[in-house]
Amino acid sequence: MSGAAISQPESIGSINAIVAMIYVTDVERSAKFYRLLGFEIGNQVPKAGPPHWAWLYAPKAADWKRGPNLMLTRTERALNRDEHDVLFYLYATDLVALRNELMGRGVAVSEIGYPDYLPEGEFGMKDPDGYCVMVAQAGKGTP
Repeated sequence: MSGAAISQPESIGSINAIVAMIYVTDVERSAKFYRLLGFEIGNQVPKAGPPHWAWLYAPKAADWKRGPNLMLTRTERALNRDEHDVLFYLYATDLVALRNELMGRGVAVSEIGYPDYLPEGEFGMKDPDGYCVMVAQAGKGTP
């Protein structure tokens, strides 16, 4: 990381995790899509019946608390991706195998590209609400 370090006042506690929360039109449908990427529902409200909120985690992560997490919350308003400006960037241990698996399950994915910033490769897709999901090959200099 470059740039000058910013010191934190001693009276402020440190942040040990961040979890994105996105608006979706159907929590169950979105959870089903993210299950294809290794996520499972860890909690939902209400506990029984169709959820209006869910927390997703990756049970296969070495440390699920600090691994990939995502919260979904239902909205009835029209979603406008241009207002959200959200893009998810995920890292996979085997990019080609994951892409092949997703295509085999009918998910529309892009070709693997090899940009200068990621010569190991990446591909993209859209989730059920149109959010851009990019998947990159994990490597020595990536998560």
